[in-house]
Amino acid sequence: MWHFSFVLVKGLVAKRLLIVYFSGEGSTKRMAEEICEGAEQSGVQVEVKNVEECKLDDLVEADGIVVGSPTYFSNVAWQIKKLIDESIELYRKEYALRAKVGGCFTSAGTRRDGKDCIRLLELTFGFHHRMKIVPGIISTSGDEETQVSEICQQYGEKIASCLKARMSI
Repeated sequence: MWHFSFVLVKGLVAKRLLIVYFSGEGSTKRMAEEICEGAEQSGVQVEVKNVEECKLDDLVEADGIVVGSPTYFSNVAWQIKKLIDESIELYRKEYALRAKVGGCFTSAGTRRDGKDCIRLLELTFGFHHRMKIVPGIISTSGDEETQVSEICQQYGEKIASCLKARMSI
């Protein structure tokens, strides 16, 4: 699913946010869509991609990157792990993702398992790639759908705010 929005504000070009996710049963995809909605409402250009459609150049071209995965045994889905492993090429290219705004999200069976998954994503993109990470969010199987939607939209707004704070003329 692709979402595009473009905003020009007083000569400023909107920042570009890439939301890349894998979803086994649809929960993580819904989170990605809600995060997109929150960021778009804040005036950021957003592209949502399934990880299988994502190329390393997509990461480089974006001003901000949010990565989402279901949690499997306290870990990310292998499809997201594959992207992480491939991203070492960008790490070797003088930290091609350095200083980009980043974020992460997961849908998990339990909050404890979700926290482990978020830690891995934050470590990969925040520490290794030296991105500016907005702390990740977790949805668990017992959460109300309306609450998850609200949290995701607020997260999208927060990511957008961080991107806009880095806006240049």
